[in-house]
Amino acid sequence: MAKNKGLSEEPAKFAGGKARPDVLKIRQIGNSLGVVLPKDVLAKLRVGEGDDLHIVETPDGLELRPYDPELERQLEAGRSIAKRYRNALRELAK
Repeated sequence: MAKNKGLSEEPAKFAGGKARPDVLKIRQIGNSLGVVLPKDVLAKLRVGEGDDLHIVETPDGLELRPYDPELERQLEAGRSIAKRYRNALRELAK
């Protein structure tokens, strides 16, 4: 597996040189910015190179979740129903 240029898997370092393994550093990757996820985070998410992730906004912030095509299909069906029955749903919400 080729290593990306300019990326480091070192933990972020703070004043005094102490490493914080729970903090990710934003880095330049080509013309974009990104973060490198540590191996233990990838293991907890059960994802690897080439897998897709969902970014989900929650009341507590953003969450990374493995991409689930079945969930995406269900969400699209829900959006379609909500669009089709928009007026009825608006009345029910009163």
